[in-house]
Amino acid sequence: MKEKVQEISAIPSKRIYLSIIADYHLHLSICELIDNAIDNWIFNGRKKNLKVNIDLNYEQQTIAVIDNSGGIKEEDIGLIVGPGKSRSSKEDEIIGVFGVGSKRAVVAMAKDIKIVSRYLDKKTLMIEIDDAWIGEEDNWDIDTFEVDPIEEGSTKIGLSILREKIEESKHEELIQRLGETYAMFLENGNIDIQVNEDLVSPTIFNNWSYPPDFEPRESAGKIKIKGRKEIEVSITGGLTKSHKISDSDGEEYGMYFYCNDRLIIKAYKGDEIGFNKPFKIGKPHPTYSIARVIVKLKGEVDLMPWNSSKSQVDFKHKTFLEIQEHIERMFLAYAVTAKSASAAGGWDEEVFKYSTGSVRRESLNDISKSVRIHVPVIKRRSRTLKYIDLIKRNNKELNVSKPWVVGLYEAVIAVNEISKLNLEQNNRISLLVLDSTLEIAFKEFLLNETGSRYSESRIANLNRVDLQGEVKNNCRIKKEAWKIIDYYYLKRCDLVHKRSTTQISNDELNNYREYVEYTLTKMFNLNFSKE
Repeated sequence: MKEKVQEISAIPSKRIYLSIIADYHLHLSICELIDNAIDNWIFNGRKKNLKVNIDLNYEQQTIAVIDNSGGIKEEDIGLIVGPGKSRSSKEDEIIGVFGVGSKRAVVAMAKDIKIVSRYLDKKTLMIEIDDAWIGEEDNWDIDTFEVDPIEEGSTKIGLSILREKIEESKHEELIQRLGETYAMFLENGNIDIQVNEDLVSPTIFNNWSYPPDFEPRESAGKIKIKGRKEIEVSITGGLTKSHKISDSDGEEYGMYFYCNDRLIIKAYKGDEIGFNKPFKIGKPHPTYSIARVIVKLKGEVDLMPWNSSKSQVDFKHKTFLEIQEHIERMFLAYAVTAKSASAAGGWDEEVFKYSTGSVRRESLNDISKSVRIHVPVIKRRSRTLKYIDLIKRNNKELNVSKPWVVGLYEAVIAVNEISKLNLEQNNRISLLVLDSTLEIAFKEFLLNETGSRYSESRIANLNRVDLQGEVKNNCRIKKEAWKIIDYYYLKRCDLVHKRSTTQISNDELNNYREYVEYTLTKMFNLNFSKE
């Protein structure tokens, strides 16, 4: 059964404008207006260098954005206000959908909007938008006025009664953001962006170091989609220069993503590039802070993996999925290398001193996910055994044949670990452990290493001096060692029997430990080598 009940109007409510306000801020809105100026300039044939002037009046709390992109044709003026309307087609290689970003941006920034435009040498037109018009739910008509001529091919957007206060303290932050976002356009030299009196300079992120075998590497190629133009792809990974040299900070690592020459996201550290995944990179950490991968895509606008405000990558977009594994592998190679270098000779020695070189480039006909790009071979450092594991390994056989020595070498391991603790009396505790261990070792030696001449009862009746005398008679230990042992035995007695605390320096402790290890080696053939 199919019976018509009623017709429902699908005309959108003007409240759609107000619903987007929370999603926009000054930086994002200004970028939307610049995007539209660039796209309009491209549509109009790039006849001359583009200039975008942004006037922020912090005292009057007004904004004016003026560009010479060619102006808006009279028949296109409605694109500025009509939701869902745009002049762009999906085949355009631009950075927005002309007309969409401007209407969102202006409404998000201000309650009173005037847009004046003159297409080439034609008449100058003006439209006005305010909250009163937005409040008229059923009225989508807007008056267009002819006004006094402005400069040919220019557009001026005036914003007043701002929804959010513009603060002069954030002026430099805006300039920095624009320099990063439009760096590739600015570097080409045919676009100028000016904020008040300040000309925006490009900020690029390819400030590489060039360590041997781990120079920056670029893989470039095309993604072919049936019935569509090819997407040009470039993926470059590398290790950056010192933060001090590059004037960056330790957080600027991760992925930088450009679509049609516009920066979409910087220093991204999410799961999509390998973080927080088993057998990948793990959690973001300062040891990765010189690893960077820069991704550049160029192609038809609907094939670009960005969100509607161009402030985030759409990680579920088919284009991103084609290159995700390449990005992961490239970043993993340099992240692991950064971590290894920091633990080896340090970045100054392993990375930063290689300040010149060239990018290794790989050109591919196809760079889709079916292809495997070349990345640097990860050099994993040989695992350095911890001291505890090293000493246990060294004495593994004795552990079986002479079980009485286990407590002796483990006591030396304990002294090594005590030194790492945040204690005020580490050395005092360590001296007591070392000397007590040595006294126990004398008894174990006489009982287990000299045949059956010594019984447990006889050894129990020997004092420290007698013990040392018996050991001297049965083991060749140099006189120098006995002098050191006697000296630190007296130190130990002071610690045990006197009220005042005897101070033990690091040098003294290390000296005694060296002789204790020597004596244990002579008596039991223990191995305390760190190699």
